[in-house]
Parts: sequence; C-alpha cells; structure tokens
Amino acid sequence: MVLLAVGLVITSTITLMILTDLPPLDLRFEVISAFATVGLSTGITASLPPAAQLILMALMFLGRLGPITVAAALALNTRHRHYRLPEERPIVG
Repeated sequence: MVLLAVGLVITSTITLMILTDLPPLDLRFEVISAFATVGLSTGITASLPPAAQLILMALMFLGRLGPITVAAALALNTRHRHYRLPEERPIVG
C-alpha cells in the first residue's frame, strides 16, 4: 500500500514538473500536501495550468478516500462458500 502511495506521489510530481517550469521542491510540497489532504500550499496552485490543477484535485480525492479504503478494495476476494447458513428463525420460549 505504501508503494502505491509513493508511486502515485512520484508520478504526479514528475508529471507536474513536465507541465510547469516551477521549482521541484515547491511542486513536491504541493503534491504531498494534496495527497495528504493537509490544506497547506506554497501559493503556486492558482498559477498552475488546468491539467496540473486537475492532477492536484485527483490527488486530493484519492487522499480523501484513504489508503486503507483502497487497500480494502484491492484485497476483497469473493469466495464461494461450501456451506449454507440456516435460514429459519428458531422458536425461543
């Protein structure tokens, strides 16, 4: 799970470096802040091109979903049961 998060942050940072000419440190700060849904910014978000802003929005959404939710979705396995639970209500009392 950690590797997926780190890979997403690195990929997004490289993509933003390709789209803009801003310093890599500022871009890394923006990407990590967006993914961690911290709310901090260096103030460069308004000057980014629309494609870069969309990337940051996607990171905010994925960070809001949470790595645990994504891990649970990836780990879900549908297994067929080899037994059936009783379907009737027992009479008590």
